[in-house]
Amino acid sequence: MDNISFTAIIKNWISAHKLSIIIVLIVLLSTVAVVSEKMLEVTENPAFCGKNCHIMRPYYDSWRGSSHNDVKCVECHYEPGLIGHIKGKINGLMQFYSYETTVEEYSGKLYAKVMDKNCLVCHEKRIFSSDIGYMGVNFSHKNHLLESKRGISLTCTSCHSMLVIGMKEHQSVTDPSCNQCHPNIVQKDIGHIVVTTSTCFTCHFRDVPGNTSISGCPSCHGPPKEMLHSNYTNFNHSSHLSRGFNCLTCHTNISTGANDIVPKDKCFSCHNIKDRVERYDDFSFVHKNHVTNNKIACYNCHSNVKHTPTIKDNLCANCHASEHPSDWLMTHKTQVLIGKVCSDCHQPKFCSDCHATGIASGKKKAS
Repeated sequence: MDNISFTAIIKNWISAHKLSIIIVLIVLLSTVAVVSEKMLEVTENPAFCGKNCHIMRPYYDSWRGSSHNDVKCVECHYEPGLIGHIKGKINGLMQFYSYETTVEEYSGKLYAKVMDKNCLVCHEKRIFSSDIGYMGVNFSHKNHLLESKRGISLTCTSCHSMLVIGMKEHQSVTDPSCNQCHPNIVQKDIGHIVVTTSTCFTCHFRDVPGNTSISGCPSCHGPPKEMLHSNYTNFNHSSHLSRGFNCLTCHTNISTGANDIVPKDKCFSCHNIKDRVERYDDFSFVHKNHVTNNKIACYNCHSNVKHTPTIKDNLCANCHASEHPSDWLMTHKTQVLIGKVCSDCHQPKFCSDCHATGIASGKKKAS
C-alpha cells in the first residue's frame, strides 16, 4: 500500500510540474548537445594535439606546411562513417590515457594508417581517369591501385606516403629522387600530389629475367619525340628505335640499389620478438601484411633506389667510327677558318643527319 501511495505521489508531482520538467530536459539536452559539439570541434582541431602534446608537434608542423593543411587530421585518420568516427575517438582516448599515465618519457611508437577509402572520398575520380602525365611519366591509377603488381596490392599511401608526414614547411617534395632528373622542377606545380618516387623505382627496377625493369622504359615514358641537339650533333630516337635498338644500347646506370636484400636485422627495429620474423622469406605474407594491410612505406625496409640514366662513353663512335674521317679537321681547316659550312660543298643531308644544322652561326644571324 505504501508503494502504491508513493508511486501515486510521484505521478501527481510529475503531472503538476510537467511543463517545468519538459523545459529542464530540453535545456539539459541542448546543453549536452552544444557542449558535446564544442568538445568535438575543439578536440578534432589539429592544433588541439599539435600544440598541447609535444610528441605530436613535429607531425602538426609537417601538416601545416603540406598541401593538405585545409583538411583536418581526423578526416584522414578516422574511417569514414559514424562507426569509424566512434572507433577513432575511443582509440584517441586510449592513446591520451597512455600518454598521461606514463611516468617516464613516453616511448610509445606513433603510427597511424590512412585507409584508401579516406583518400577516395575526395579523389575517387582519379582511379578511373585516363593516364596522368607526371614529370614526363605516363601513369594510370587504375592499373596500380585496382590490380596487384608482382603479387603486391598497392595502396594510396604506397606512392603518396610523404604527402603530409615527411614534408618540410614551404617545401613541396622532400623525396630526393625527383631532383635527380629534374633539377629545375617547379615545386609548387607538383606539391599537391607529392609522389614518393623511390616506391616506383623499388618495384620497376628490380630485375626480371631479360629486362632490368618490370615493363621496360616505354611503359613509363616513351622516347623523346623532339630532335635532341647536344655536342654539335642531332639525335632522333625514333629512327634508332625503328631499327630495333633498345634503351640499354645507348644508356647505362638505369638504376642503382634496386636489387638490395633487406637484412633480417632491419625487422627487429619494429619486431623485438624473434618469432615475429620467422616468415622473413615468405614474400607474399611479408608484403601483404606490411604494404597492403598496414601501409608500411617501401623505403622503410628497402634502400633508396636511384634512377639516373647516363649516356655511354664514346657512344656514336661504336657504330659510326668509319663514317667520320679522323683527320677531317686538318683536311677542312681552310674551309672552317673562312667560315664555310658543310652545305657549301656537301649535299644537305650528308652532314646534317648527324650534326646540328650545317649552317654557320654567322650566316644564321645574318639571315
